[in-house]
Amino acid sequence: MTAINSAAKQVTNKLATRINLVKPAEAPPAVAAIFEDIRKTKGPKFLTPTWGFFAHDPELLTHWWGLQKRLQKLAGEVPKKIMFGITFVCATEVGCPRCINNAQVHLQDQFGLSDGEILELSDFENSKIIPESEKAVYRFCRKMAFDQPTSEEDFGALRAAGYSDRAIVEMISLTILESGFIRRARAVAPFEDGALWPKENLPSATYANNVDSKKNL
Repeated sequence: MTAINSAAKQVTNKLATRINLVKPAEAPPAVAAIFEDIRKTKGPKFLTPTWGFFAHDPELLTHWWGLQKRLQKLAGEVPKKIMFGITFVCATEVGCPRCINNAQVHLQDQFGLSDGEILELSDFENSKIIPESEKAVYRFCRKMAFDQPTSEEDFGALRAAGYSDRAIVEMISLTILESGFIRRARAVAPFEDGALWPKENLPSATYANNVDSKKNL
């Protein structure tokens, strides 16, 4: 085998390990309609590669997006800033750079959090400005997301903060969803062609630099 053929085979083998995301420009009508709903609901720069992954099965894409839309964007009992805070806390705990950036940009763009407030949230247990009622939510969801034991005290803190059964269901549903998305990004993103995803559909340059980086492993 010549050196050229050997190099070509290595490239082919490398590409074979990649998952080809369904890009917006090539999406079939059913997928394109969901992509457009994501753009309208979250903003164009939040049509991230995650959706191109699930777009290989339009029915699954419909349900994954429908669940996130309900929990993060539609009316519920838990304030939306706290819901996005849950996503940020989970991403910070697992150390997924692109996931952290996605949640951070949401919090800054849509809720006006400053860089200082983001730092407080990243170390919420020691924060002097985050109220205990909010810390109780993040503490509970972080434990649940990463299979740490929860306690009567954890539930008691949620009740003391005034959260109903429905509110707790919302928190848990988002924690299950977002911790799953974060695990997917860490395990699968390095093997996707995310570098080809349109830059106008990414939250920031930081996200773009980590879109399929081995840093996600």
